[in-house]
Amino acid sequence: MLQLHVWPVFALLGLVALNIAVVLMQRDDRKLKKYLRIQATAWTTLMSMIVFTGAAIMAYLHLDFSLKIVLMIAAAVALSSLELRRHFVLKDARPGQECFAAVRQKMLRYYVFELLWLLMIGGLAPRMS
Repeated sequence: MLQLHVWPVFALLGLVALNIAVVLMQRDDRKLKKYLRIQATAWTTLMSMIVFTGAAIMAYLHLDFSLKIVLMIAAAVALSSLELRRHFVLKDARPGQECFAAVRQKMLRYYVFELLWLLMIGGLAPRMS
């Protein structure tokens, strides 16, 4: 059951890393905006799988709220809020304008923060009891 929880985390980590690469490499603003809006459904699907399997594991194993679980819940909230903020920045962006470079920097910053949260929780969670 734990494998059902771990693999979506790895997939989300890969998706965030891919999005960072796309933001850095894609020069066409319209294609970038279209790609990021489409991939948002994949991000939402993976995050939903992570939250659902985490809740199912917690209920199945009768786990109490430990520091590890509280940090995982905080990470899910932080990741969701970062993605929501990134979505609103992208929604208001107008491709082809000079200010789109600033939008790219904001999106890149949000993705780097998401990557750091995933690495922090993924690296610390197995070591906490």
